[in-house]
Amino acid sequence: MHGLPSRTAFSAAYGSLRIQGEQTTEEIAFFEDELQALWHTGAFPDRLSTREGHRVRILSPGWWNKLPGPDFTNAQVEFNGNLCTGDIEIHSDAADWYAHGHHNDPAYTNVILHVVLALPPKKAKPAVTAAGRKIATLVIPGELLSKAPGHRAEIPERCGQCATALSRQGTRTLEYFLDLAGEWRILDKSRRIRERMARVGTEQAIYEVFMTACGYSQYKKSFQLMAESLPYERARQLAQQEPMALEAAFFRIAGLWPEEWPADNDPPEHYQRITALLRNELPGLKSLGLIWPRSVSRPANSPERRLAGAARFLSRTADRGLEKRLDLVWRQPVPPIERRRALERLFGGATGFWASHFSWQGNRARNAAAPLGEGRIRTIIGNVLIPAALALTRSDRPDPVLEKNVFELFVKLPREPENRIHRRMMHWLALGDNTVKMNFRRQQGLMQIHEDWCAHNPSCRNCSVLAYLRSLDGIENRREEVEGKGLKGQNGPKGPEGQQ
Repeated sequence: MHGLPSRTAFSAAYGSLRIQGEQTTEEIAFFEDELQALWHTGAFPDRLSTREGHRVRILSPGWWNKLPGPDFTNAQVEFNGNLCTGDIEIHSDAADWYAHGHHNDPAYTNVILHVVLALPPKKAKPAVTAAGRKIATLVIPGELLSKAPGHRAEIPERCGQCATALSRQGTRTLEYFLDLAGEWRILDKSRRIRERMARVGTEQAIYEVFMTACGYSQYKKSFQLMAESLPYERARQLAQQEPMALEAAFFRIAGLWPEEWPADNDPPEHYQRITALLRNELPGLKSLGLIWPRSVSRPANSPERRLAGAARFLSRTADRGLEKRLDLVWRQPVPPIERRRALERLFGGATGFWASHFSWQGNRARNAAAPLGEGRIRTIIGNVLIPAALALTRSDRPDPVLEKNVFELFVKLPREPENRIHRRMMHWLALGDNTVKMNFRRQQGLMQIHEDWCAHNPSCRNCSVLAYLRSLDGIENRREEVEGKGLKGQNGPKGPEGQQ
């Protein structure tokens, strides 16, 4: 197995692979009477979810109806904890609801669940009754299908079926697939940033996505609201006026500034300086009334420290402005590791009050650390600075040289701290520590594959990726064709479905 084809730009070939996967959907020969018989057994998992995201629990499959009308009557189904009684209709193909005319038949008015063999396409219409009521769609659980004679799943214990197919194809096939999926994800992020740039301006758009990325998962929306409330031009003016003025403005807007020192001891100098700035320079600034739940994050991830880190980065780039300051780094004729270090230096190090404090009160931290840690900085570089630069390189005047620099850093960027989806997908694909050389690009690929294929189809039944992998005679023989289709005339995705 040879290495990947040499490339200097982001590929949109993953979009072609998605289409091919949908076109090579695995056919599983089940007749509807077989599916009905499996449903009648009532051996349902405790936790199921519908295509629409409802949590369901099948308390009773209902009475098997051999006469015209729904397949099962008076089934008992718990939707999101609420008990419902109604009818069940089962189809091999979700499109059969309309093909059989059920949407116009009053006999199907009481159907509460449309059970199908495979997840319908994302753009497929949901089943509706003659009265126009939408019906939830449930893919028949894999546990039932595995009980059918001759149809036992190949799924290894506690991992996805594609893990078996990937093990036969080899590690390089998975690495290739993850690389393309990761590039597609960055292309889509750059597309959304480019669209935001067209509405609010280049630097405001970068500022908003940067602030959002600085927030801990439960704080992201609040950080975004702050960026919209305090526009970038004003934030830059404050930073140029006095670096700590921007930090003071953030604390006041966030409602994280104690108006009076709450302890008996003397307040630290840092608190006194910010107090003076707020009183003398920013007297009219008001709080947004945001809520900051403290139980959701570690002390090192406190909103105060994240805001202080954001203010420091914005202050260190305020001289030229975000666009020009970052552009200087991207255009330097240096290796990717030097470019990454240049970006990291913009965040500053473990200095100042917040390097050794998690809050205004409390004990000092044992070890000094930068307000934005190494892992968070890497996440911001990968999820903000790289797609923002790519958005600019693919604007009205494409810059292939600049894209080459951006792409090379993306390829070399080390992995970010793992999140729950990374861990889930590593387990689901049966990837051991040494199976795949994981980096930021491949982590992005795991996120994209989870979003496109796995999140809504944990049973793996009729999975397009699985079918596509099984159809490969050898990835080496298809690379040139796929790359050509993905790159020819494309400027990134027009919008993968289901983006966050």
